[in-house]
Amino acid sequence: MAKSIVVTHNGKQSIFGFAKLDRKKLYPSRKRVVLDNDEQPCIRAELTRDGSILFHFGMTGQGYFCNDGKWVPNSTLVGLDDQGKVVEQQPSTLGEPQDLEGPVEPEELLDLSVLAVYMLDPENLDQDLQKEIEAGKIFRFGFNYRADFHRETGYLVANDQGWFAIVGNPIRPEWCELEKPAAATFEDDDDNAGLDLDFDMT
Repeated sequence: MAKSIVVTHNGKQSIFGFAKLDRKKLYPSRKRVVLDNDEQPCIRAELTRDGSILFHFGMTGQGYFCNDGKWVPNSTLVGLDDQGKVVEQQPSTLGEPQDLEGPVEPEELLDLSVLAVYMLDPENLDQDLQKEIEAGKIFRFGFNYRADFHRETGYLVANDQGWFAIVGNPIRPEWCELEKPAAATFEDDDDNAGLDLDFDMT
């Protein structure tokens, strides 16, 4: 059974079924299939730089090869921060209640680097939360589809088309400006002073 997105607002839980919103759900799509000489679908593969190993599609999701050729499975990998320190793995939030924060300003959502949008199907909805969301308020919550080393941020919103969770990473713009703007000068160019031009010359 698929797990749900569970959020808590003022001590009351709301539970949502969800489905990822992608271009296939919005627009018609076509799929290009590459065939071999026998009209059979080809399978994507990739050679290593030295040409000694052939990877089939999906094999690289199991681990990595180091430069010395040693195989490193994903289960042994660890996450590192900007300082090179090991970070703890963050568990999936699906099925686990997440506290809603907010309401937040719309500008906060506009500063989000969006990774995914999920269509929500309210299975158990707190009426107080429903009133606030349908009034246009936006709430923030932690989100991880699967266990990872970085927890993403989700925003709960709604419109006439339904309820949505917009997930991504917040961006904090940095504004730069000159400490002292250059002063504009309108002095004549001395090199051309006194130069008499006659445009009627042939």
